[in-house]
Amino acid sequence: MIIAAQVAVTFLAAGLAWVGGGETRFAWSAIIGGSIGFSTAALYARYAFGVRGEKPREFVKAHFRAEALKLAFTVVLLAAALRIYKDVSILPLLLSYIATLSVYWFALLWA
Repeated sequence: MIIAAQVAVTFLAAGLAWVGGGETRFAWSAIIGGSIGFSTAALYARYAFGVRGEKPREFVKAHFRAEALKLAFTVVLLAAALRIYKDVSILPLLLSYIATLSVYWFALLWA
């Protein structure tokens, strides 16, 4: 549910970036930023909640491993986006990424 909302926010941000900036590169930059946000969230969910067992220690270990993997994957994807997509616009990329993160935090507040 959260990842689906993050995908929706990504495309909303892309539409706003395109309309507000008037160039497709702004929309693509927002899509890239949002994609980094929701793909790393999916990676986190896969590894954090994929643990089986009854010991709380196992769940805590899984959480920290998943969070470390998410952080490393985020850095790699951001670096790749900046290196591969030469026409990237930093502001829409970062704002869309931040918007996808905020979906996660607001979902936690409302849960």
